[in-house]
Amino acid sequence: MGTKGPREPKKPPRSVEQSTRFGKAKRRLPPKGQLALDEEVKKIVDNPLAGEMKTGALKGVRVLKFKFGPLQLLLAYEFNERRNVIELLDVGPHENFYRDLESYL
Repeated sequence: MGTKGPREPKKPPRSVEQSTRFGKAKRRLPPKGQLALDEEVKKIVDNPLAGEMKTGALKGVRVLKFKFGPLQLLLAYEFNERRNVIELLDVGPHENFYRDLESYL
């Protein structure tokens, strides 16, 4: 029997949860917009630290900006490293995005 070093606790598999606010905002997008959003979510699953970390009232929230046609959309999410969970909070255009997100949280 060989001696092994201390065992690292196994991380749970990465999962994605979505808020009801995110689900409603996604449904409002056209079908091609929903597909573009799905691609961005896959990028986040591969690299959860991809979004820009926010400060102040939105501390802990990350925002990823992406283009859909002429629109620039923002995708807000939180990454819980301990639980290995990405929670999708909201998606939408920049106009009043941070204000509405702050009132939601």
